[in-house]
Amino acid sequence: MSIGSFLAGAFEKIPEWPVKNDIRYFLAFSPIVPDFIADLSPVKGYEMRYHLKRGDFVVDAGAYPGDYAVFAARKVGNEGKVIAFEPDPKNREVLKKILRYEKLNNVIIVPKGLWNENTELKIESSDGLHSKLGVSKNTLEIPVVRLDDELKNLGIKKVDVLKMDIEGAEIEALEGCVDTLRKNKVNVIIASYHIVKGKRTSYYVEDFLKKLGYSAMSAFPKHLTTYGWKS
Repeated sequence: MSIGSFLAGAFEKIPEWPVKNDIRYFLAFSPIVPDFIADLSPVKGYEMRYHLKRGDFVVDAGAYPGDYAVFAARKVGNEGKVIAFEPDPKNREVLKKILRYEKLNNVIIVPKGLWNENTELKIESSDGLHSKLGVSKNTLEIPVVRLDDELKNLGIKKVDVLKMDIEGAEIEALEGCVDTLRKNKVNVIIASYHIVKGKRTSYYVEDFLKKLGYSAMSAFPKHLTTYGWKS
């Protein structure tokens, strides 16, 4: 294990407090922080190809612990909006606490996960870490929705950025937002280091996006991320 990975693992075990996100942003973007540390930051990776702009509408799927939601809300300003999906109740309470502290009023929290149909699924709650599909002693049953349908319910008519970090459920979530991807020039940013059927989800995500007419590439290897965009 590298020194950077060890430090990142130790940092993530610290309880989530609002100031922790400010430390994350400093480590990701400060010119005095060495690359071997900065390159471990998911937020730096999410900003690598497309830089958030004032007025953007952003979907943040898998919003805990609020690192990207807060960052995006600050960037897009009151003219923009962040729609933050977080299905795990414990994680969602932490997210709400952080957003209250930040006094951000341009974030909509949706207590649901993304999928290719509107139903309920069992997830394994990790008690303050990232939840994932599965059954264990900490199993929760959560509502999951098609993003296309949920955006209509919320009255959201455009999406500029779609960020996902949803522990291997990326393809099903993308299947539920085909209309959104077709009707908008969405900048897609998906954490794709998860393993599904023996392959990293980057392979499936790139192929899916290309079939919809998007360009796609995967990069930022310390937190592998797939980027999609329309020319």
